[in-house]
Amino acid sequence: MKSQQRSRKRGVMLTRQGLQKLQDAKSKSESYENFDKHYTREVLGFRMGLDPDTVAKVFACEVGVDRQTLKYCFQAFNLQLEPNDYQFANPHINPQSGNTKIKNRIDWGEAPDVSLFCGRREELATLKQWILDKSPTNQAIPCRLITLLGMGGIGKTWLSVKLTQQLQDQFEFVIWRSLFPAPLVNELLKDLIAVLSDGKETDLPEPFNHRISRLIHYLQRYHCLLVLDGADGLLQESAAREITYRDCICLHYTTTGEYYELLKRVGEATHQSCLILTSRVKSHQFIPLEGKTRPVRVFCLQGLQVTDIQELFKTKGTFRGTPDGWNRLIKSYAGNPHVLNRIATTIQQLFDGSITEFLNQKVTVFGTIFKDLDREFERLSDAAKATIQCLVLARQPISFSQLRTKMPSSVSSQELLETLELLQTRSWIDAKSGLFSLHPMMIEYVKSFIIDEKITKFQPSVFLDQEHQRQVAS
Repeated sequence: MKSQQRSRKRGVMLTRQGLQKLQDAKSKSESYENFDKHYTREVLGFRMGLDPDTVAKVFACEVGVDRQTLKYCFQAFNLQLEPNDYQFANPHINPQSGNTKIKNRIDWGEAPDVSLFCGRREELATLKQWILDKSPTNQAIPCRLITLLGMGGIGKTWLSVKLTQQLQDQFEFVIWRSLFPAPLVNELLKDLIAVLSDGKETDLPEPFNHRISRLIHYLQRYHCLLVLDGADGLLQESAAREITYRDCICLHYTTTGEYYELLKRVGEATHQSCLILTSRVKSHQFIPLEGKTRPVRVFCLQGLQVTDIQELFKTKGTFRGTPDGWNRLIKSYAGNPHVLNRIATTIQQLFDGSITEFLNQKVTVFGTIFKDLDREFERLSDAAKATIQCLVLARQPISFSQLRTKMPSSVSSQELLETLELLQTRSWIDAKSGLFSLHPMMIEYVKSFIIDEKITKFQPSVFLDQEHQRQVAS
């Protein structure tokens, strides 16, 4: 009996990293050598010199096999089997299925309480699929770096916490950290590595690139889920202007440049972990790495639906409104839960919970909502401000060529293209089917400051003439 128990524990299986390497090599071979057709188990067995059933065991990662068997599999695709590619067989951990609970360590840092979380079922399902590679076709590669992108208050932070809560049993290490205020890269790396090493590794080499290497070592060794929340300030510079790769090299000794290097290396290196980043702005540096089936992806978060906002409002009190009223309210604020939470208080206190009465006032942007948008607007370039006003004047989605004819002659086509990319990354505009439009809340904001003559605090040379301003205000 004892000998049988020992035999069941013998053998090794691929880690998540090893499985990914083998699947990547197999997919490339199928693409280049087999006209994009999948290899059958029999063909793989012939290529590897193994029985087809053994091949199935290797890819299933459920039963231990001999280490030499894994070597044959890797050699069939000109790969070298490395120590991080396999582990001793453990019937309680399956790197592919992600369905079993594993012993883990969780460090939530200052993650907020999300007990009032509403909706986001589809978003959560998609992100889980990206991270655990549970796609129906099984063609996608598990994500190593995901950016949750969206305007302020849209719910990126809460979604990252809720997602992490639902996935925590699938990872050996779970770490959630806020980047506000942004810590020095070396301090952040020291913190992460201390957790991942169970406090054993605290005396680290000072150069940040060496610390990044140590972090990647742990991301390869363990199945980790890391969340860095609020990267707005770090990515702000690249959103304001295009930073070239050479610029990034020169910035290595600045906080922004070092964070770029950290994120870039985590996105490029092969490992079995996932880093989730939340931000209002998108980094141009990661565009070459991104793709729908690539390990680096961006998830653009939109507003909540009516039923979800109604559930949120119930926690504030009793509200009255027609279906059309509810729809108009949510549309006016692009389903932004943070902004609508503020609006709920105003409706409750000043209009006795009547959504219709509030909408009849035709005042969308006021108080702290206006101040928040004002701060963002003032950071924009003159070309971006002029573009926003042209989109307001258009009153409907327009194409690039149509927008170009409405812009001041001082703004070149190249500058306009860069400006539209900037505004889209900041979630000020929507781009669908080649047409551009402003979010409803942004439209009301622009109208309000034109009426209040706040336009004078910006350079007038690039803005629309007074006649156009009057059309916008009307």
